[in-house]
Amino acid sequence: MMILVSSCSKEKLDVDPKRIYYENFYQTEESALNAVNAVYDVLGQVSQYNSHLWYIADIASDDFNVNPELNDPNAQEFDRYTLEATNNYLEEVWQSSYKGISQANIVLEKVPSIAEMDSSLRQRIVGEAHYLRGLFYFNLVRMYGSVPIVTEPVSSDLSEEELYRERKSPDDVYALIVDDMQSAAEKLPDSYSGANKGRATWGAATSMLAKVHLTRQNWQQAANYADSVMSSGIYDLYDDYADNFKEANENGKESVFEVQFTSSVNSENSRIVISGLPYIQGVFPAGVEMMLPTDDLLDTFEEGDYRKEVTFFSSYWQYDFEPHVWKYWDQDAYDADETGQSGANFKLMRYAEVLLIYAEALNEVNGGPTQQAYDAVNRIRERARNGNEDVLPDLEGLGYEEFRQAVWKEKRCELVNEGQRWFDLKRTGRLIERVNEAKGDKANPQEYNYKFPIPQRERDLNPELSQNGGY
Repeated sequence: MMILVSSCSKEKLDVDPKRIYYENFYQTEESALNAVNAVYDVLGQVSQYNSHLWYIADIASDDFNVNPELNDPNAQEFDRYTLEATNNYLEEVWQSSYKGISQANIVLEKVPSIAEMDSSLRQRIVGEAHYLRGLFYFNLVRMYGSVPIVTEPVSSDLSEEELYRERKSPDDVYALIVDDMQSAAEKLPDSYSGANKGRATWGAATSMLAKVHLTRQNWQQAANYADSVMSSGIYDLYDDYADNFKEANENGKESVFEVQFTSSVNSENSRIVISGLPYIQGVFPAGVEMMLPTDDLLDTFEEGDYRKEVTFFSSYWQYDFEPHVWKYWDQDAYDADETGQSGANFKLMRYAEVLLIYAEALNEVNGGPTQQAYDAVNRIRERARNGNEDVLPDLEGLGYEEFRQAVWKEKRCELVNEGQRWFDLKRTGRLIERVNEAKGDKANPQEYNYKFPIPQRERDLNPELSQNGGY
């Protein structure tokens, strides 16, 4: 929770340390912008999209193994499915998510009442806060299942009812997420210019509605929202898959929403690049190689798929090594020994995913693929050929189950290391089967692993929090 002290003097500061002071802060446009920027800032924390969220989705899936030389027991628990409620990653994701929610709640309560403020800016900031709050809750409910719902800033006296909240059902949480995203879509602009590029837009909220409904198996709504984004003319695919990961193209035509990082400030650098690079002294001195792709993932790519060479490499200069991820390293922007200062944004959603949502949802609605569903997924396959017409032929003549499997496979190849895979395995009911096949005896996920444990520290502080079964 953000604690803001409204005023002070040289005299003794007479405040109660258990009270929250922010009533007098939100009085200007500048304070409103600072408030919503603070919500965005949470997304860039290590516990969110700088590391933990996408890393968990990678190593708990069939896509990646934790590097066996990495001395990180918290990561190993996800890789091997030996998860404990004391896992630091899960605790930090929970805490930072509720920090973001708390700050969004302050924006939603305080900004509408600022008297002297441009009305369109007020509406936009409120829309941004709705989008961000919905995003935090979307991650929480998918990871933990039932979670507490907090929709207002805590009062100044922090009552026991506020401190000790019980978990609410996934249905209740999803209802809030949909309401937030709908409110955001109604209030947000189509695009921004200048320094505002990268903020949440109508397209970001509408695409997230498509994704939420896909997750809930509300197929027609998912298709409708995706179609709305596709029909808007705002987004398009880059001709070259690799262009998505060039820093010059950040927040570009294929970007629906990105978490912003910068190379100019060390505390705002991105970890996504160095996490996949090998450590080679004098070449990749910042390489961390936190995870390594499974053979199962590498074998999923069809012969000639250009995305595979963009995503992975196994040699550099005179060095050879196991396949590592390098697609986020923009070699036009900085040299190998400068990768630690990367400003690569995290691609939270790209237009390619919207096309795949549309194709999958249409197949479910119609009990088989329509021409529109084929067109959507074949656009992505066409790009993956990179001009070679002898590979990745268009999909055609498939039945319902064949097309569904083909779309799932396409999404896996398209979105490697983009924080998607565990969530997709969970929502499609394939987690146990796929992880066992990819990781063998090392991991043995069970039905209860479709949800992660509620952090033990939170349960110690809040007796109203029950634990997920199996933990």
